[in-house]
Amino acid sequence: MTINGGTVIRVSYGASISINGGYASSGNATGNSVYISGGTVTSIVGDSRISGGYAPSGNATGNSVHISGGTVDIDVYGGYAPSGNATGNSVYISGGTVEGNVCGGSAPSGNATGNSVHISGKPDLTQADLAGGVGSSLSSLSDNTLYVHDYQGTAVKKLANFDKFSFILPAGLRSGGTALEVTDTASFTLPATIITNISQKGGTNPLAVGSTVNLIKAGSFNSYYISTINPTASGLYGATLRYDWDVKLDMTAATLTATLKSVSVNPQAKALAEGAAAGAALINQGADMAAGKGMDNAVSAAKGGGAAGGGALASFGALSAGQSRYNSGSHVDVSSLSLLVGLSRGVELAPGWLTLGAFFEFGRGSYNTYNSFSNAASVDGDGASGYMGVGLLGRLDFIPTGPGNFYTEASARLGSAHNRYDNSDLRDAAGRSTGFDTYHTPYVGLHLGAGYVWNITPAASLDMYGKYFWTRQYGQDVALYTGETLTFDDADSHRLRFGGRFSYAVNEYVSPYAGAAWEHEFDGRVRSAVAGYDIDAPSLRGDTGMGELGLTLRPSTSIPLSVDVGVQGYTGIREGVTGSVMLKLEF
Repeated sequence: MTINGGTVIRVSYGASISINGGYASSGNATGNSVYISGGTVTSIVGDSRISGGYAPSGNATGNSVHISGGTVDIDVYGGYAPSGNATGNSVYISGGTVEGNVCGGSAPSGNATGNSVHISGKPDLTQADLAGGVGSSLSSLSDNTLYVHDYQGTAVKKLANFDKFSFILPAGLRSGGTALEVTDTASFTLPATIITNISQKGGTNPLAVGSTVNLIKAGSFNSYYISTINPTASGLYGATLRYDWDVKLDMTAATLTATLKSVSVNPQAKALAEGAAAGAALINQGADMAAGKGMDNAVSAAKGGGAAGGGALASFGALSAGQSRYNSGSHVDVSSLSLLVGLSRGVELAPGWLTLGAFFEFGRGSYNTYNSFSNAASVDGDGASGYMGVGLLGRLDFIPTGPGNFYTEASARLGSAHNRYDNSDLRDAAGRSTGFDTYHTPYVGLHLGAGYVWNITPAASLDMYGKYFWTRQYGQDVALYTGETLTFDDADSHRLRFGGRFSYAVNEYVSPYAGAAWEHEFDGRVRSAVAGYDIDAPSLRGDTGMGELGLTLRPSTSIPLSVDVGVQGYTGIREGVTGSVMLKLEF
């Protein structure tokens, strides 16, 4: 049943209002609901009620009432079973005005177990009496829970018959604040009352160690029903930090307080930095493109365009796509596409042939993160990242020395990256999954290289090289979906690569090649923190072995076009296979 406006009122005597999500005249009422988001429900008759499920002669199980607006001044029951048992029923109040009795499950002649009342938002409960359950005796009540989750509403009138409590403090609650105020009496039921959770909604800053908050502050405590309270409790700040509390019941002050004794990082939060590492890995793939296929193609195109004396512009381009796994302590699987297009020009100088080029680069990828922990459940996430930028490259091929020639090369890049990450396994105490979106994150990079091309025969050559890569993705503050601010530091990658490539010109149209290289990453850490608490940083540091096979094709000597098709394999820190295509067109 749904009520979202209008007025429901009983003004005559001898009758009452009974609004039920489900009514079982001779059996059980199970799984029914009432939703109220507006309007007014009122009566002058004392026995009027709203019930998620009403079973006059049976049991009420798993029923609920949801109030998010409007005015209700009659009794509210999640489930009502006057002759049977009430089990697993709930009342949710997140707005509006509610007066009278609010009870998770009522069974005056039976047992009321496993029922709950949830209050959140900013409702007016000034005249409300909250009860977890009503049963035939105190021994018939058990496992009834009050959830006070991000509650910023009024004080309630009375509190009774709850033996479990769960608190999610508002983000803005500071030391000395109160989560729930009771103007009259608060009663605790059964020999033991359990505080199951004391968390805080993510926000600008967590509470400081030593902060004390009033979980419940009442006009008085019913001393007859006072039970044992667990002395410690734990919870989360958003999804990234852990709280540990000392809990104390003060009968004289009629307060139930919690003092924060420690704050620590939720180990599962490492998954967020893992998502950022995937974005950094994609930018590094762009550096490989510029210093590898991009550089080779730019030089080849410039030499072709300068065959008649130099100075002619030549266009070049390269495309790479593939799947890679990065072992970062846990691991990230990245499916990527990288594109580079540009213009190059060559000129003959006294030391040798100089090639200069400018290019545009673009990359996009999707990824999945996998994190397992010894002290927490595993979490998996997914995301998408991309980059767009420009760059310059240059290479000087020195005049022949012995059977070949030395060369030096360099490239510089700058651009902007974006990254979206979602992790449905990493959740706050309210069950909200977290993640982030970053936009316009600057990155820069450069590479320096040197090598020697040994012309073994007129048709065969061996290129032996060493290259250094530096890439920086600048840090920024990111708002998580769960409210916290995650601060990423600048992420630097320092890689050193040594390798060689053997090429053989079968004829003027076909040239196969094969290569191998070893690379070491010296850093590759993605550091992050929440409110100054450092999150465990994934790292791409380590060694990777690389191999490649390819074929350069020139369809015709009369057409100034060549195509290079290759495949690359990786093992070590990076594992996987990519395929590449590059085009060279002379003007």
